[in-house]
Amino acid sequence: MRKLFTSLFLLALLAVSCSERHSVIEDFEAGNLDNWVVEGNAFVFCPKSVADNPGIAGAKGNFFGASDLGDADASATFFGKMTSKSFVISQDYIGFLIGGTGEGFASRFVAMELLVDGKPVRTARPTGQDPRSMVWNSWDVRELKGSSANIRIRVDSLPARMRNPLSRYILVDQILQSRKKMGTFNDVLTIPVTAQKDYLMIPSSNSGTASSLSILADGQNILGTAQNIVLAKDVRDYDIPVDISAYRGKTLQVVLTSIDDNDITAKGLSQSDTRIAQYEEPYRPVYHFSPDFGWTNDPNGMVFFDGEYHLAYQANPYGTRHSNMHWGNAVSTDLVHWEDLPFIVAPDALGAIFSGSAVVDEDNTAGFGANAVIGMYTSAGQTQRQSIAYSTDRGRTFTKYEGNPVLDEADKQPNFRDPKLLRYGDKWVVCVAAGDVIAFYESVDLKNWRKLSEFGRGIGSHAAVWECPDLLRFEVGGKEKWVLIVNINPGGPNGGSVGQYFIGSFDGTTFRADPLPYPLWIDEGMDDYAGVTFSGTGDRHIFMGWMSNWLYSGSVPTVRFRNAMTLPRDLSLKHNGRHLFLASSPSPEVYAARAASRILPCEFKDGRLTIPELLPDNDGAYEIDFTVTPGKSPLFLRLYNAKGEEMLYTFDFQALTLNLDRSRSGIVDFHRDFAKKDILTHLVRRPSYKVQLFVDRHSAELFVNDGDLAFTNCMFPTEVLNSMEFAGPDAGISDLTVFTIK
Repeated sequence: MRKLFTSLFLLALLAVSCSERHSVIEDFEAGNLDNWVVEGNAFVFCPKSVADNPGIAGAKGNFFGASDLGDADASATFFGKMTSKSFVISQDYIGFLIGGTGEGFASRFVAMELLVDGKPVRTARPTGQDPRSMVWNSWDVRELKGSSANIRIRVDSLPARMRNPLSRYILVDQILQSRKKMGTFNDVLTIPVTAQKDYLMIPSSNSGTASSLSILADGQNILGTAQNIVLAKDVRDYDIPVDISAYRGKTLQVVLTSIDDNDITAKGLSQSDTRIAQYEEPYRPVYHFSPDFGWTNDPNGMVFFDGEYHLAYQANPYGTRHSNMHWGNAVSTDLVHWEDLPFIVAPDALGAIFSGSAVVDEDNTAGFGANAVIGMYTSAGQTQRQSIAYSTDRGRTFTKYEGNPVLDEADKQPNFRDPKLLRYGDKWVVCVAAGDVIAFYESVDLKNWRKLSEFGRGIGSHAAVWECPDLLRFEVGGKEKWVLIVNINPGGPNGGSVGQYFIGSFDGTTFRADPLPYPLWIDEGMDDYAGVTFSGTGDRHIFMGWMSNWLYSGSVPTVRFRNAMTLPRDLSLKHNGRHLFLASSPSPEVYAARAASRILPCEFKDGRLTIPELLPDNDGAYEIDFTVTPGKSPLFLRLYNAKGEEMLYTFDFQALTLNLDRSRSGIVDFHRDFAKKDILTHLVRRPSYKVQLFVDRHSAELFVNDGDLAFTNCMFPTEVLNSMEFAGPDAGISDLTVFTIK
């Protein structure tokens, strides 16, 4: 009898304990939504039966909450929300099972929220692991105990501008109050770290899931705004270095979202006095600029000042994907060897920092000081507006103007970006890409702007919105000519990103194009985009572009960095026998970087000239020069390695074309648009052709006749391309030389 009483007593205690540990807010077992207010049509068929949905995993009991589960076309018009009755938060955690569309763009349109006073205080989205499986998640609500709250589950409508419908849905079950966290997944995880070294190293991956990073010191985010990162879940590809040197001895709160307790990122935070533990990797260029860590795209803020070339660039200091746009910062005295410095402009309440330009304000027109370096950039938030920042310490640090933005046309044009500044007489002129035209504005102080004119309607390529303009003055035969550079993506003659240009006149107000066979392309290769020139160089126009293509830039097989800049090029106007054109040739500083040379034989045998070894210790960074006397037949140039990987160029002197087949150039399967056999550009008819091919591990830039042609294409061979072969029955090769470049 005593044993029975004891057993009943223990069972009663267990029941009380379980009751205290969990209280159910909603388990959907009633099979209806009587305790919810439903709006819209996304939850009309909710709850859903487990028996009728065998493909859904993780549900408990007979029913679960879910929005429409149709495909993209079926769910495109489904949106709405369901809000629970009020309840009082009485436990430390609210746990729940959640699943659905959780990775990529679709994740923005589904959410489960905890509302207090009608406002979201906690938000959860599906993890993205398996969209048809539910996993445990928890909110830490200790600070909210005693508050009256509601649960809201929502599926948002798609923007009207979306071309294609997008499948998005959410799964929810077993919403509980609990004394303990349910599962190991965290919508928000806070990890205290005492700063002891210069850099906090955060494990990350090129293949993980998205998260948001904040680092709090005394409640303030030292990153300015939360930064998007990629978690290292099972694989650690690199560490994100975050400078915490100013906080030594302080305890920082590292706040990460959508992270599991078992992720490498959660368990592997470390500190170091070295920013980049490993700089070298197989495709790291030797004589082209690449960020020491992270993503880059457009060159920005390019200015020559006090003996230094300043290259700002679109940068993500927190990963290798396009996100968190900052202005990175690099300086060089020779245009070839660059020192990568800390970033200079970071995202703020106005948005991410998109492309722009920089000038030296010699006469203190803006009031920031004589010779202040002033950058003008696009603040890209809900709208795109132009802002400025200034430096009085030789471009090392920048201060944002408190009156930003200085130019706002958001009510007229959603695509309004990439300001390029120039000095014209006693005023400043800026070119801004506005949809598919270029808009010109003037100012005397860089703060107050008046619109002058627009250019572009009905001329050139309008395959996409226009981007990254530049306006340049030349003298040709004693006469003034102006060139307007405009970049477009997509729309290139070989696919994806490309730069076009117009030749004409500019009177300080209006640009007028000469009647030429537009579109004219700066570089018909696959990998030269967003190129603009340095200011502060007088009559010399030094151009650099982004050496990649938006088709595949986020997928290239590098590890700790993504993408690089082209060689610096001097621009000029030349004549091709029919009209003027914009010529680009390697800047003289590139030749100064030559370390050694090797003259190679030029004799053909049976229509072939084979060079088994270009260099004995080839590190993948070299230049090949030769002169071609054209024949009637095509000339083939094959750059290859022992594995048979190759870049195959075909010169057709009758058709005046140059074709590249890079379909066997090494790693080509990372994107379907990379392995092309027919990358085509055009030759100018000349009696002979001086060819220069600059190879730098993952790139090949080919120039013909000091500016007739520039042809930039990336490659990813698995070993150095150290052999070369010419094939052609009647072409002549002379002056064949290979240079090492350091």
